[in-house]
Amino acid sequence: MAESVHHGGASHHSPRDYAQTPLNVYWETTQACALACRHCRAEAVPTPHPMELKFDEGVELLRQIREFGDPVPQLILTGGDPLVRADLYDLIDQARHLGIGVSITPAATPALTRDVLVRFKQHSVEGLGLSLDGSTAVRHDSIRGVPGTFDRTVQAMRWAQELEMPVQVNTLVAADTSGDLRAIYELLKPLGVARWSLFFLISVGRGKVLRPVSPEEGEQLMGWIHDTSSTAPFTIATTEARPTGAWHWIGCEPKA
Repeated sequence: MAESVHHGGASHHSPRDYAQTPLNVYWETTQACALACRHCRAEAVPTPHPMELKFDEGVELLRQIREFGDPVPQLILTGGDPLVRADLYDLIDQARHLGIGVSITPAATPALTRDVLVRFKQHSVEGLGLSLDGSTAVRHDSIRGVPGTFDRTVQAMRWAQELEMPVQVNTLVAADTSGDLRAIYELLKPLGVARWSLFFLISVGRGKVLRPVSPEEGEQLMGWIHDTSSTAPFTIATTEARPTGAWHWIGCEPKA
């Protein structure tokens, strides 16, 4: 399952009342995905769920998002793999027609081609979210469950850099990946990404089989993240991370 893209920053409109208008809306457009990620919170499956929103229902959801008023929340299309939906571009167009900004988090499958990224730009998609959980194919693909995912992910980053498309890279932080974070950081540095989001494991869905980092390791990682963020060529952010090691669930952003 593809991870989410974060959007923030100052509003160009009136001050935002978060009790009334969210900053981001994450729509799991489908449960279908060709990957078999070990930490998939949504427990994605190869085929769409029979209860997923049809096109007309999706358009109604978009209208409800617009009814939040200004400033309008950013819409992040996630899943599963949004590319599985045959009506994806029609939904993007509907959102843009309503004045809703759209970002997307596709899975790194053979369906994710350069032509797809070009088409995203043509349909005014504002950002791309990609997942990278290892600094090598062996490490990353063992998490994603499908060989070739690492190479497709790195290639998609290079295409996005060429097309000047903002990219957020999402990385799982768990006992299986924490020792590789520094190498992942070095890999990302020349790829022109805008943001590196570190998602500390939440043991839900298939993620129940993985182990979180210990409180002591969490403390050490937070120190390294703090120090590294001061010189990194991109923004570094964490989700579900506390220096005490007390992880807590605050929303639907940690996706994989």
